Amino acid sequence: MKKKSIIINEFHHKNLVKLSSTFGAQYGELVENMILYFKKTGINPMDAINENPSVMVKSLDKRIVSFMKVQERDILKPLRQEVYSYSEEQKKGIEKLKNWIESVIKKIDEVDNSRTKFVVSEIKKQNEKQIKIQQAIIELSQLIDSKNKSGIHGKIKNLFD
Repeated sequence: MKKKSIIINEFHHKNLVKLSSTFGAQYGELVENMILYFKKTGINPMDAINENPSVMVKSLDKRIVSFMKVQERDILKPLRQEVYSYSEEQKKGIEKLKNWIESVIKKIDEVDNSRTKFVVSEIKKQNEKQIKIQQAIIELSQLIDSKNKSGIHGKIKNLFD
């Protein structure tokens, strides 16, 4: 490794000595690490303001908190309200749908009951007609064979019983 010298004034040399002892590093190692630090962070030491970094961090922290509060006020709270409103609309829509389904089911039940009553009454009418036809056939068989010599009257009566 090729060694190089740098020229600095006495005041800064004293500060370098203090920093070197504070950080437990030799002058050259400390300067090399300073160079790497400036290179990595992109900080320009020529533009440095003589402010404490913790004060700068607190200021940045206040700006971030302020930014987040504005985001909360302008975006998150209105979004939350929209989600709540949408949820309420969905609940109302579901309730309307439930009511509609219940009314449709009631109407279907009414139509089914009406149809069942109609079918039952038609079956009764058909049964009554069937009974009258049976009676007519029995009467006819009696007239045809009045003394039941052929036995047709008994056979027909047995068919219908």
